[in-house]
Amino acid sequence: MSIDLTRLSAFSGILPGQKNAIDNQQQNNHLFEQVLDDTANTLKSIDKSQKQMIEQMRIAQLQLLHGLFTAEDETDDDDFFSGFGNVDSLRQLTIQQGQIVDKYYAPPQPVALKVELQEPRQIAQMIDHVADKVSLSPKLIHSVVAAESDFNPTAVSPAGAQGLMQLMPATAQELGVQDSFDPLQNLLGGSKYLKQLLEKYDGDLDSALAAYNWGQGNVDRHGLEKMPTETRDYLAKIKGMLAA
Repeated sequence: MSIDLTRLSAFSGILPGQKNAIDNQQQNNHLFEQVLDDTANTLKSIDKSQKQMIEQMRIAQLQLLHGLFTAEDETDDDDFFSGFGNVDSLRQLTIQQGQIVDKYYAPPQPVALKVELQEPRQIAQMIDHVADKVSLSPKLIHSVVAAESDFNPTAVSPAGAQGLMQLMPATAQELGVQDSFDPLQNLLGGSKYLKQLLEKYDGDLDSALAAYNWGQGNVDRHGLEKMPTETRDYLAKIKGMLAA
């Protein structure tokens, strides 16, 4: 791992000033070897409390490496080193030594934690709780939520309906829902509304679901025969999930 610069002096044509530069570099190189070897020998006994000291030593070593190629040296001896083609090899060795330091002294990288989203399971539990509270079938509420928002608590429709059961702001306000993006509030409000519709239409599921999707006024004025295609598909989707 040493840089044997003594061989360079064997070539002819070396000026006295250039010989002094080589001697200085030999001293720097010897000092670097001592520091690196002494530090490497202590690795086995290093504990966490010494990390700061290690980092300081790492900086000092890199600075020492950099000192081998100061601006002054490069200015004075650039032609000399280029003549022998050793600058690139010396710098490559500097990079390799820096990599050795990095290998032993680089601080540990944090381990990425894999976070599993449990929201679907939590929503399912909320639905079961709400269904029991408002006396509705859990499967019915699950099906409506799936058709309305695909279990997305932050869903917003082009018309402005919000949350799991896609409550319009005015309807949410009437139902006492303060935050339609709160899953529990949305489920409670939407389920109460669905329960009201079932009671209004004497348990007729088609009428209740059509009113939920199309609006009570439209069902009352036009009847199920005039339902738009969107509402028909909506009813078919929910009833298909209920039958599964």
